[in-house]
Amino acid sequence: MGSTKRSSKSEILQDMIGKLTTCFQSLQRQGMSLGSVSKKGNTFWGVLRLIDKHGPMTVPQIALQRQVSRQRIQVMVDEYVGEGYLECVTNPSHKRSKLIALTQAGEIELGELSDAIFGYLDQASNEFEQEELEVTVRVLDKLQRLIELERTQRGD
Repeated sequence: MGSTKRSSKSEILQDMIGKLTTCFQSLQRQGMSLGSVSKKGNTFWGVLRLIDKHGPMTVPQIALQRQVSRQRIQVMVDEYVGEGYLECVTNPSHKRSKLIALTQAGEIELGELSDAIFGYLDQASNEFEQEELEVTVRVLDKLQRLIELERTQRGD
């Protein structure tokens, strides 16, 4: 186990992150069965929802929001454009960087996936008290802020 003495809080945090990772993988499998995650593991619903929520965005903007590489987002966008769910539109702020927007087919697909996902989440949420969910969100938000602060301080 190593010779470094760990605090009980750091061990709990490590356990939480391990469980979060396992839970995320399980949710991805569930998402695949609902159609919101492709077989490649790309989060189809998440990208469509992000564009729906914020309006047309560039690939770098989507990558920043999703916390993944621009190249990975470009591959996903190219796939979804090819399938007719997204389209590239003129960006008045930039000559070369197109905006990525939902097509009508993308809007319909997002609506259907959202209905399926929220149907599942409505059912699952009955197993929790509202306060438990709110505390969990606050803890994860705080952890994300700490990670981002550390990353910023390192210059990443």
